[in-house]
Amino acid sequence: MKGGFTLYNGKFHKENDLLFSGLDLFRLTSGIKESFRTENNLILFAEDNFNYLLRGLTSMHLSVPKDWNLSRFKSDVSRLLNKNHFYLAAKVTIHLIPSTSGTEYLMTADELVNGFYPIVESNLLIDFYTEGTKSVSKQSAFELSSRTLWTSATHAAIAQGKNNLILLNQSDLACESIGGSFGYISNKTVYFPSLRANGYTPPILSSIKRCVQKCGYLSREIESISKEDLMNADELFLIDNCLGILSVLGLNSRRYYKSETMALAHKLQEITKVEHPST
Repeated sequence: MKGGFTLYNGKFHKENDLLFSGLDLFRLTSGIKESFRTENNLILFAEDNFNYLLRGLTSMHLSVPKDWNLSRFKSDVSRLLNKNHFYLAAKVTIHLIPSTSGTEYLMTADELVNGFYPIVESNLLIDFYTEGTKSVSKQSAFELSSRTLWTSATHAAIAQGKNNLILLNQSDLACESIGGSFGYISNKTVYFPSLRANGYTPPILSSIKRCVQKCGYLSREIESISKEDLMNADELFLIDNCLGILSVLGLNSRRYYKSETMALAHKLQEITKVEHPST
């Protein structure tokens, strides 16, 4: 039987075990939560994901969990996957949780379709979220400061029949998507929100920038991305740390062609397979 186990501070527990009291649940929402992809028992781009978590801890002035390093991170994930019999592809979610005795961690896993960020003709229809904005905080680049906004935006997307929404910062500029980020292509240049845009920056972004370079495009990070910039772009895509590059068919009334986006998605799959060969 697949699934059924979590890993809490290095020890296995059944998914229905009571690990937190009602008074303790606030700790789960006050720490870092991130998800990443695994294939064949390996974390894809493990160092990027691990360093992202370390930067998040530093931004919150939290200590690294006891005896926790890159090797332990990889080993814990491998143990969790084996325990749940997720031998092909999985989404692993980690919570880094503040406590009076230091930082604790909780890992869960869900099975995914294997294929090293499989190419999906997603044809996403999205729009802008205008009922709330991303506030500025020291954790802007990390999931923590987006959590509440993503929840409210998800409800709005469902009500509008949209697959996702582009979120805005307090300057009314595009900064992230629900659960991820985005890039847009214009005149053979791929643009991404910079850190100064105060959006979430998924760990996979550095790998996608390498794909941009290998495909012969220019890459730029910019602070000010207006709604008009996205509406006038040649192509638009979403970035998901577990799913990779997701092509967008339409933003509001705008429709896009996807040839260059698909080239980036294929290049991401290619370099992932090369750097994480099957054993």
